[in-house]
Amino acid sequence: MKKILLFILAICLALSSSAQRNGSMLKRANHIDYALHATSIDIPNVVGQLPPNTIVTNKRILDDPNSSVTLYDVQTNDAMGRRLYLYPDESVGTTVTWSQVASPFADRGTGYNYYDGTSFGPEPTARIESIRTGYPCYQPFGANGELVISHQGTGNLVMCSRTTRGTGAWAQEVLPNALPTGVTNMLWPRALTSGANRTSIHVIAVTEPVAEGGTLYNGIDGALLYCNSMDGGVTFSAWTQLPGMTSANYTYFGVEAYSFAESQGNTIAFTFGGDIIDLVLMKSTDNGTTWTKTVIWHSLYDLGGTSPHFYSCAGGSQSVVLDNTGIAHVACNWAFDSAYNASGNYYNRQEYGIIYWNEHMAQLRQDCDWDSLYKSHQMIAWLKDTNVLTIPLTNLTESGPLTRQPQLVIDNNNKIFLVYAGATTLTDPSGNNFTHIFGRDGTLSADTVLWSNDTLVDITSDFLQFYFSECTFPSVSPTTDATNVYILFQKDDYAGSYVQSIGATIVGQSSPDSNYMVLHQWTKPINVGIQEQNAKPALTVGQNFPNPVDGMTKVNVYLMNSGDLSLKVTNLTGQTLMNMEKSNVQPGVSQFVIDASQLSAGVYFYTVKQGNKSITKKMIVE
Repeated sequence: MKKILLFILAICLALSSSAQRNGSMLKRANHIDYALHATSIDIPNVVGQLPPNTIVTNKRILDDPNSSVTLYDVQTNDAMGRRLYLYPDESVGTTVTWSQVASPFADRGTGYNYYDGTSFGPEPTARIESIRTGYPCYQPFGANGELVISHQGTGNLVMCSRTTRGTGAWAQEVLPNALPTGVTNMLWPRALTSGANRTSIHVIAVTEPVAEGGTLYNGIDGALLYCNSMDGGVTFSAWTQLPGMTSANYTYFGVEAYSFAESQGNTIAFTFGGDIIDLVLMKSTDNGTTWTKTVIWHSLYDLGGTSPHFYSCAGGSQSVVLDNTGIAHVACNWAFDSAYNASGNYYNRQEYGIIYWNEHMAQLRQDCDWDSLYKSHQMIAWLKDTNVLTIPLTNLTESGPLTRQPQLVIDNNNKIFLVYAGATTLTDPSGNNFTHIFGRDGTLSADTVLWSNDTLVDITSDFLQFYFSECTFPSVSPTTDATNVYILFQKDDYAGSYVQSIGATIVGQSSPDSNYMVLHQWTKPINVGIQEQNAKPALTVGQNFPNPVDGMTKVNVYLMNSGDLSLKVTNLTGQTLMNMEKSNVQPGVSQFVIDASQLSAGVYFYTVKQGNKSITKKMIVE
C-alpha cells in the first residue's frame, strides 16, 4: 500500500513542480565526524529546522535478504571500501558501519552477518568490537577465516579476526605497530589480505587531519600511510610513506579517497587521490616490498595553490581491479572542482559521469573534457535519466556528485562489470530525490574494454522492492559466481542521509531511521555457461606496457600452475635477441621487464613459454 501511495505522490509532485538548472557550487566536506566529539550535540535540536520524518515503517525486503539494519546511514565519505566477500561455497561474509542508538551513535561499530548460501543468520544486535569503531574493511583470512579492520578514532586501528568464518568468537586487538611520531590517530583504513592462505595483511590509512584536531605529518594534512604484516597479524611493519607520496609530491590526501584491488598472486595495487591532487595507481608485484607509482590523471594543485579557477577532474570516488594478467583497471567519478582559496574548496553538485582507465592507456587528458573522454570510450557511465539536471538543488540530498561510488569486478571469463550509485527523478515523501544503483557490463578485449552499447541498467528498478527507495553505498564482492555479481548496499525510505545533514548545508533527513543493508545478486547481463565460467587458461600473457616503447616495458604473465617460465624476444626474421628465464614460478601473476633501449626501432615479438605451452605477442619499439 505504501508503495502505491508513494507512486501517486511522486506523480503529483512531478506534475506540480517546475525547475531550472542551477549550477551553484557547494563547499566540499572532507568527511563525516568519526569520533566521540559529537557527544555534546543534541542532534534533534541541532536539526530542528526540519520537521521529523513523518513515516515510520517496519517494511522488509521481499526477495533480497537483509544482512542488518542500522541507524548510522553513512558508509563512506568518498570511495566505497570492501564490505563483503563471496566464497567458493557461495557463502558471503558481510559488514556495515552499524548503530542502533542515535545521538551520538555511542554503540557504533561493525555490524556483521554471514550468508550461508541460503539465508543470513539473525540480524546483529551489537557490534563485533568491544569499543566504538567505524568504517570496517572485510577480508578473507587464513584457510577458512575472516578479518575486519576498522578505526576507533582514538589511537591505532582495530583488528578483529577468527579462524572459521560465520562462527566463533572474534579475537580483537589494536594494531601492534607504533603510531607515527606526533600522530595520535590513524583513521579511515582500507585493508587487503594476500598470499596462498590470505595471511599477508596490507593496510592504508590517513593520519588525523588538522580539521579534526590533528597536526601535519611530515608536511601533509592527513598523510596516507602504509603498513603490512607477513605473519598473519602477529607483527606489523612501521607506518610508512611510500615513495611518491611525501610532501615533495602532495600537501593533502582526501579522506577515503583511496581503494585496494583484490590481489592476484603477489601482485597488489591501490589507487588514491583525485579532485585536488593527482589520481594515482600504486602497484607492487612482490607482495608489498617495492612499489611503482603511475599517475592516471595529473592535477595542477598537488602542492596547493589559491586559484579560484574551476576545472574538470578525476574525482576521489574510485575503484581498482586487477584482471587475470595483473593489469589494473580503474573507475572514478568525474568532477568539477575549484582549487583551494581563502574560503575552502568547492565542487559542482550537478557533476556526473564515471571515468575508466587501464594500464595500457595513456595518462588521462589533463582537462578531463567530458565529451572527449566519451569519444575515447573512457566516459563509461552517466545519469540514466538526464532530467535529474532539472531538479532544484534543494531536492538533491547527497553531499557528493550525482554519480559516485563506482565498483569494478572482473570474473574468470574476462567479463567486466561496473556498479555505481546515481541520482534519479524519483522522490521521497518530502520531495527529495532518490539514489539508485546502476550497472554496466563489458568484455576485456586486448588492451581495451568492449562496453555494452551505452546500456545502463537500473539494478534497483524492481517496483516492489526498491523503486521508491534510497539505494546507495554499493560495495561489490571481488568474486562472482557463474551467473551473478554480489552487491551489498544501503536501502532507506528517505533520500539523503541523517548523519550528513547534521550541521551541514545539505538537506538530508531530519531524524534517524532504519536503513536496511541488502545483499543483491545482479544477474550478469552477458550469459556465461558454467563450463565456460570454470575454464581458466593455464597460461595467460598480457600485452607489454607501455607499447610502443622506447625504454623499459613490462609483460605480466598469469600462471595457473607453478613451474619454470621463459621469455624470448625475436625480430621479424626470427632471430632471438633476448632470452629471460624464471625458475619455480608460483601460481598467480609474474612479471618480465624488457629493456627495449637495447633494440633498434621496429617491430619485434616476445614469446612466453611454460612447459609445452607458449604465447607470442607483438611489440613495437620507437
